[in-house]
Amino acid sequence: MNETDRFKEYIQDSIINRLEWLMGNTEASQVNVWQKYGHVTKDAVYKQALHESMQPYYEMYLFGDPRLCRDGQHLESISRLMREIIADDDQFGNWASKQNLREAAEFWGDNLKRYDKEQRRIYRFFHVLELLLESGCRQDWTSISEELKEMLFHAEVCYDYKTDEVLCVLHGFVMIMKQEWTWQKKRELFSLLSDNWLFLKHYYSVMTRHIIGVKWTSFHKVAETVMGASQSFKPHMHIFYCGLVDCADELILNRRNRRELDKVVGQMQEELNRCEPSELLYELCDTLFPEDFQRLLREHRPKSYKEVEDESRRKDELIMQIKEQAKQLNLQLNKAEETLQQMVESAIPIKDVDSELEQYPSGMAWDLLQKLQANPVINMQPAWRENYPQLLEKYRARLFDSDIQQRNLTDAMMKVAERPTTSINATNYQPQIQSQHVDIPMPQNRLAE
Repeated sequence: MNETDRFKEYIQDSIINRLEWLMGNTEASQVNVWQKYGHVTKDAVYKQALHESMQPYYEMYLFGDPRLCRDGQHLESISRLMREIIADDDQFGNWASKQNLREAAEFWGDNLKRYDKEQRRIYRFFHVLELLLESGCRQDWTSISEELKEMLFHAEVCYDYKTDEVLCVLHGFVMIMKQEWTWQKKRELFSLLSDNWLFLKHYYSVMTRHIIGVKWTSFHKVAETVMGASQSFKPHMHIFYCGLVDCADELILNRRNRRELDKVVGQMQEELNRCEPSELLYELCDTLFPEDFQRLLREHRPKSYKEVEDESRRKDELIMQIKEQAKQLNLQLNKAEETLQQMVESAIPIKDVDSELEQYPSGMAWDLLQKLQANPVINMQPAWRENYPQLLEKYRARLFDSDIQQRNLTDAMMKVAERPTTSINATNYQPQIQSQHVDIPMPQNRLAE
């Protein structure tokens, strides 16, 4: 017996007979492998023999064949054994890369219908996809995602609520796999998909506009299920709510169902006000629905009580800040007025008073000038009475010229933005502003009329 034949015999006794027994074949012989073969080195020849011997069983497992993926407790043992086998087969990923994953999902849908009472059987399909991820399976993920999108999002009903659920799981897996991420990143997002699928299948229902994964025939029942679900749903309920509100007008509902749905939506909004929203699934949902997820959050996500309180607190803080700034400004203004008054009373030359006023913004300088004029003590100063008309004229011009310059700047920028562009891109034109207090010239005829 050559080495290849010896390995095939060993694989038959140690692996295939175990699989056959778990599949219900009680005639599969049980052999003391260690006593018969001793230590076996799993070299390249062994791995080739393993791959050739296991291909029929790989196909049964990938396509949910009920002979292998049967009911009962043995399915868990089969899953563990398949993981051990594939870990030794470095060719499994290449083999899986050539398989039709959409057909595999459809066959798994038939498997789920066969064992209707096993509610969590969908996670067996998750295990199959996990093996594909870990083995380095490579396919045209973009092409598969487009095919699944056409099936799930552009048709009223694809198959039934169970097969559609498996197709949605495959869609989520494919959308993750098509990203240019590291393997570890894909692994993390796939774990999120698997761990939160009980919630996400309800979200897929509203995003695909038909119910998947549950027997309900009305969307208000789906919404009630999300409302009454465990606490693990609460942090993510706003995600489902946004999708439901967005698609409500597209659902085919009679008057009664519409009233019931509106009632549940109102109750859900009240519940959301009491929940603290989580962003844990944001990146995953943005990956699954890149064209819609962020838009739905912007348009429909209600604010929680905490967010409303935080917003109110920020407004109060801003008001207090403005009041404090106004108080400080008044103090500075009073101090400046006092300084100028002392300068005038001390017979300091008016040109020095003028130089002090020029340091302030035009509006503040104008106010200071008016306050000084209204002070009877200042009015009694001959130098002040003599120079006040010139100061008044100067600071009036400064005040109103500043407003005119600002209006000219705004008008110039608006006209540039409104002009049609044919030969020069108007977005590249930048008006040249030389200083704060110089009139802004109108743009020259450099743009095509």
